[in-house]
Amino acid sequence: MAAQVPADRDVVISIRGLETRFGRQVVHDGLDLDVLRGEVLGVVGGSGTGKSVLLRTIVGLNRPAAGTITQAGGGAPVLELAASIGRAV
Repeated sequence: MAAQVPADRDVVISIRGLETRFGRQVVHDGLDLDVLRGEVLGVVGGSGTGKSVLLRTIVGLNRPAAGTITQAGGGAPVLELAASIGRAV
């Protein structure tokens, strides 16, 4: 369950249920993340733990197996992704 965002803070990137895989290797499984306006966020982890995959997925360079990524204002998802959808990201 995602933490509640304070009412005075805008979510500029919202990720829900992100799943990324390379073959049988699962990189992210059900990842939820909110980035707030003005927030400085660091992604930290060891080599091969999915930091670059996460960032590449957020900007649309990688196609995840499932999940949604929405941008500022809570509008329509900029990426609605599922393995069964055959459209380009």
